[in-house]
Amino acid sequence: MTPGAEQLLVLVAELDAGDGVALAKLAKRLDTRVSVLLRLCAELGPGRVGVQTDELGHWRAFSVASSPAARKPR
Repeated sequence: MTPGAEQLLVLVAELDAGDGVALAKLAKRLDTRVSVLLRLCAELGPGRVGVQTDELGHWRAFSVASSPAARKPR
């Protein structure tokens, strides 16, 4: 696992209170672009980090292990 992927997993698990974490917020905290985070999430697979858009069309990342929101489609 790449250092960026590991940081992403730790940060999502830390910040996800059940409704996911905005990818823009994660990108700012990790000093990277949203497109890089989307690629990392794809590499990690849906079993580790889920990514969905909210009702406003903003991307949100979910810790699949701890977030009920990641298990239900929007």
